This record gives sequence, C-alpha cells and structure tokens, in this order.
Amino acid sequence: MHATPPAVDFGDAETLLSPDATGEGNWVGAPCAYDHGDDAYLAVRERDPDRRGHRVTVYAYDDGVGEAVLTVTAEQLGVVSIERPSLVTHPRTGDVQLYLPVDRGGNDWTIRKCADAPSVESVDPTTARPVLRPAPGGTDAGVVKDPTILTVGGRYYMFYAGADGLSEQAHLATSVDGETWTRAANNPVLERGYWHDHHTRVSTVVPAPDAPAWLVFYDGSGVADEGRTWNLRTGMAVTTDLKTFTDTCPDGPLYASPAADRQTGLSTFGTCRYLDVRRREDDWELFAEVAREDGSFELRRATVDRPF
Repeated sequence: MHATPPAVDFGDAETLLSPDATGEGNWVGAPCAYDHGDDAYLAVRERDPDRRGHRVTVYAYDDGVGEAVLTVTAEQLGVVSIERPSLVTHPRTGDVQLYLPVDRGGNDWTIRKCADAPSVESVDPTTARPVLRPAPGGTDAGVVKDPTILTVGGRYYMFYAGADGLSEQAHLATSVDGETWTRAANNPVLERGYWHDHHTRVSTVVPAPDAPAWLVFYDGSGVADEGRTWNLRTGMAVTTDLKTFTDTCPDGPLYASPAADRQTGLSTFGTCRYLDVRRREDDWELFAEVAREDGSFELRRATVDRPF
C-alpha cells in the first residue's frame, strides 16, 4: 500500500503541555512545528474561558519543549482572540514569516502576517497586518482563520478555514510572495460530508514518503456531534497536485482521543485536532491538541517510524 498514514494512538501519546486550569474551555495546543535552519520550534495557542485565545507562544524545541523565545498576546495586537499560528520560511530570502488568525470581536476573523524577520526570536508582533479577509459572496464570506502554510517550488499554499454562515470548510489560497493571496477556483477544496458534514479544516499537508502524493490531514465534525464546533477529530485525504483532494476516511476519523474510548458518534467526546507533523530522517513526530477526561485540551506528541 502507498500513501499510508502512520498508525498512532493518541491515548498513549506523550503530554508535552497542559493547560493552566482544568475544565471545558481551557486549551493549550493548535501546534505549529517549525524547522528553520538547524533550529526547531513549536508554536502553540493558549486559551481559557474568560480570555479565549489570549496568547501564542513559540518555544525552542529539541525533542521536547524548551524555553519560550517569542510571545504574542491578543492585547498586543488589539484583538480579543488569536488562534492557530503558522510559521514558514521565505523560499528566496530565508526569512521567518509568522501568520496569525485574529478575532477583532464579534467573530470578525482575519489572517494577519508579521513583517519578515531573520529569526523567530526577532519577529515583531506589532507589525502584524491583514493579508486575508473574508470574501463577500464567497464560501468564506463569514470567517477566515487557522492557516497552515507550505511552500513548494517557490509558491506558497495556504490552507485555511473559511465559514459561509453555516460552518467552516477547508479552503486554499496561493501566493508567490506570502503577502498577496489568490483564492483557489475550486474552493472549498474539502467540503462538508460523511462524518464531517458540519465542519472541515485542513490541519497539515505532508508529502507521502512512498508515493507521488501528499497526505492531507484534516479536522472534522458532524452536524449531530456533541460540541460540533470544537469536538473535532482527524481524518485524511490525498492529493497529487495540491488542488484536488480525495477523502480517504469517509467512514470515520483516522485519529480520535481516548475521552471517547476510541469511538465516534453521537454524544461522544473525542477531540483530536490541529494535527501537525515534523518529518525527520528516520521517524515522524506527530503533534495534536487532544481532549482530557476533565474537558480541557492538552498538547500531545507521538513518535512513529518513518512511514513506508
């Protein structure tokens, strides 16, 4: 078999970071694993019921979470919430580019980008400016948020969640400089359907090591699911051109949390979302925001042999 996803049980995965408090609405996760030269980083979003997504922290990473090297707060940006960050390296200059989805209030989400910087540590959050806004009349007319960005051959691919007033679906925009973006003509690229007939969002895209294809991991939930806006599980699609996508998990998610006893369906609590993958020579590290029995979410890591 080719383009086979790694077998991972996030119930046995290692806890990297836990929220400051227990109970629903206390979250740490939405990870972005990032390598820049010889240095590795892990960016996460921190949330609580009162302050929502009040902070994004970028940690040095060396087979574990190290010191915080950059902190971005909602207060600094003059917004009420920040969600999942995305870090990417400019393919021509080598500079660091940080993207942040922010809510200015009333579910008014846009995606901002900080000015390019030579290092993660030197990124200036006060330079963040909008690069993607909702498009009136489109399938992302209500909200744009949660980008995950990669570059291929000098072109940027931004997968983001776009809401049309009903729920979020997976969208794509491309760019040649990371500043000006063009929406894909076939948006949404992964629609509502099957067990994720309420919500879809691409969490990360990685090349399959054994086939001319890309593995597209996505978050999803169903209309009838308990907590359908946040109780998301992870599925997978495949693509050969980063434009058209085939869902490989129509019967149910690929990864879910132990809070649902590895099962999915009505009134289950199986959150396992925002998957990111750090590919190393001999193995892969998988990071995800995972539900705990107390209702809070924590950041976990699983390490698997490089899939073949």
